Amino acid sequence: MMYSAPAARQAAEYAAAALGFSALGVAPADADQGTYLADWLAAGQHADMVWMERHLAARQNPQLVLPGVRSVIMLTYEYAHADARRAPGRIARYAQGEDYHKLLAAKLADIDETLQFYGGTQRCFTDSGPVSERFFAARAGLGWIGRNGLLIRPHLGSYCFLACILTTLELPYDTPTANRCGTCHRCEQACPTGALNNGCCDARKCLSYWTIEAKCDEDAATALSHGDRIYGCDICQEACPWNRPRQEQRVDPHLLMPAPLSKLSPQDLASLSTAEFEQLFAGSPIRRIGNAHLKRNIEKLTE
Repeated sequence: MMYSAPAARQAAEYAAAALGFSALGVAPADADQGTYLADWLAAGQHADMVWMERHLAARQNPQLVLPGVRSVIMLTYEYAHADARRAPGRIARYAQGEDYHKLLAAKLADIDETLQFYGGTQRCFTDSGPVSERFFAARAGLGWIGRNGLLIRPHLGSYCFLACILTTLELPYDTPTANRCGTCHRCEQACPTGALNNGCCDARKCLSYWTIEAKCDEDAATALSHGDRIYGCDICQEACPWNRPRQEQRVDPHLLMPAPLSKLSPQDLASLSTAEFEQLFAGSPIRRIGNAHLKRNIEKLTE
């Protein structure tokens, strides 16, 4: 069917706003991604996350993910800017509430249905498919990739989820914004393991990697001796001046930390049985690492 590209984009914007997304931008699917990702993989900075290697071709060419794709719609969805944890044992803000994958998947399905009305075929992802989401978010004008490797937005900072819709519709594209990190290196200086280098994060040193993805207990001991992080790490975000309170954003209640979790000590968490762990973290992204992995993280902090 014939469609109006501006009308299709406007319909997507209305739907996204109604569903709670904080911003929407559009980038051309064939935008040149350069060699950053390939170079990062070649340097071994992905540690043992071998799926990054397997999906390299698809990440660099969205046509392999959705044949006929013309546009990449990128959206942001806020999570809590403040840390709700009231006990030692820090949990990354993004993981303090319900699993964002499931929460955002349902919302993306609604926007997909809207775009189908205009004749589009879509594939939707939120940190769940072979798409270079941060690259396309920056290319779509939503912000810039900072020295911590994250998307940073003027007045809103980096505390947000990225969601992606590949579509066969050719929609009006946005203009990228300038990188505004300037001479600031606070994120690099704050990182306790030296994982950051001018926009590149070496997973082999990253606390998020060690608390979530890494399986080797011996190597984890050194990384986890820095600070009191038991799931993920927000240190580089906490140091970023762009994350200082500027503009309050409404946060989906599903993404807020349950009161019981905010108060449980590391010792309380380490003493959970498997059944208690499953009950406490039902619907949480923390559930993915399992009770034994969480206990390991806590034990390494106290060695």
